[in-house]
Amino acid sequence: MTYLVVCIFDLNEGRREDYHYAFMDLGTIGLRRAIKSDAVPTFQLPTTAVMGMIDGRTVDEVRTTVGKQVQGLFRARGLKANFFLVVCGDWACAGESM
Repeated sequence: MTYLVVCIFDLNEGRREDYHYAFMDLGTIGLRRAIKSDAVPTFQLPTTAVMGMIDGRTVDEVRTTVGKQVQGLFRARGLKANFFLVVCGDWACAGESM
């Protein structure tokens, strides 16, 4: 099943280039700032939000997997961050924060 994933983050003492690389890395796991749809024109999410459609078996599995991926991406670049992750599917949501 495919789940809607929204991640909002804040880098502690993040510089402009830190945010650039964070968005680039998040894009590699399917979380992007610009959302494309067949029904409406592409739109930009607010400054530090990314969104994507991620496949998985359950909402909890996707939340855990994506949460670990986001943590790993930030750690790999030496970034300290707070993030809030919400995964939704079939009218069920699960959240995680760091």
